[in-house]
Amino acid sequence: MIAEVARRLAENKKKLDIGLYVVNSVQEEIGLRGAEMISRRLKPNVAICTDVCHDTYSPMYDKIKDGDIKSGKGAVITYAPPVQNKLREMIIQTAEKNSISFQRLASSRTTGTDTDSFAYSDVGVPTALISLPLKYMHTTVETVHKDDVESVIKLIYEAVLAMKPDTNFNYFS
Repeated sequence: MIAEVARRLAENKKKLDIGLYVVNSVQEEIGLRGAEMISRRLKPNVAICTDVCHDTYSPMYDKIKDGDIKSGKGAVITYAPPVQNKLREMIIQTAEKNSISFQRLASSRTTGTDTDSFAYSDVGVPTALISLPLKYMHTTVETVHKDDVESVIKLIYEAVLAMKPDTNFNYFS
């Protein structure tokens, strides 16, 4: 999805007012080490992370505990301590302005994604998490809805276009 965002930006000859790095990480499942290295090396001002989250309409999920997330209803924007509120709200406003479908998910202490590494690296990076709903995670039959893939791509694309160098996502302001 992030490669598609980069392709569309280039194909549409979009001039950005910001520097943009599109990166993938490794070792997310064993301690978020790849994202930690990326955040320390690049020292970004802002990070938008992507991952997958559970479609809770699969068997054996409790929507009260796990959230009400359904494939086909759009990208998932996470509320959690590592997610910076101003950045998340800018992404939500971008989705609403561009009629991009999205869902909301709450996480408690951590997100369990690369978002945590960026948010708590060095002096802290304002970070947001946009996820793709996934059925049957960590099995041989993982399944996503194509409309959700497009929703994630569009949301990141439009959020990147909306970013300006003078936007203040500082934790302390």
